[in-house]
Order: sequence, then C-alpha cells, then structure tokens
Amino acid sequence: MKVNTPLTGFSGEMIEPLGEVMLPLSLGSLSKRSTKMVKFLVVKAPSAYNIILGRLSLNIFRAIASTFHMKLKFPTSVGVGEAVGDELMARVCYVNTLKRSRKKLDEKAPNAKEKRVMIGIEHEARDTP
Repeated sequence: MKVNTPLTGFSGEMIEPLGEVMLPLSLGSLSKRSTKMVKFLVVKAPSAYNIILGRLSLNIFRAIASTFHMKLKFPTSVGVGEAVGDELMARVCYVNTLKRSRKKLDEKAPNAKEKRVMIGIEHEARDTP
C-alpha cells in the first residue's frame, strides 16, 4: 500500500516510504511467544538494522522496553515473555551505522576544505585522513 507521508530521519533528512505492509511479528521463546500483525513502513535507506519497532508496535504487544537490560517484556497467555537483545550484534550495527555516516559525509565533499573556528581564531583545516 502506498504511503503519502514522508518520514524524518535522525539528522532531519526526509525519506519517502515505498509503501507499507502488514506482517506477523513473533517475539519471545517457544514457550512464551506472542505473535501479532504489525504494519511496517518500507523505505529504501541505508541502515544496519532490519526493522525498527516504534511505539505503536510496542503498544500492540503491550511491551515494556529496557535499553539498559536490552530486553522487551510482554504478557503472553502463559506468563511474561522476553525478547533479549544481543550486545555484540548491537555494537556491530552501531559501528556499521557510524561507518556509513562517515562514508556518506566523505562522498559529499571528498576534497572540500573545512573551516574551523577555535576560540575566535579561524583557520583552514588540513587535509587529514
């Protein structure tokens, strides 16, 4: 389904969604799993992540997120389910995002000289890698 509302990225850039799709999303382990239909926006944008769960998705699952513990907890018919994050994978995704951001900046102005202001003194930056 086509979406007419653009998304705003973290740095303020506008991204036009290609569309939206309803898919089943399962969270938790086999014994305490919850599956719900969730609407996903499809975008063509570089990202280290496969999906980003927003507030609406978390509300559908009645989930509570703890970024410190890298866990989601949510009710199931047989108790409280958990979706546990992978610290190593989170770090890899974060580093990949930083690398892509840096590469994108370098591609925009590979030979441009920067001007920096330090304590009221203006000078041109040297070309350093």
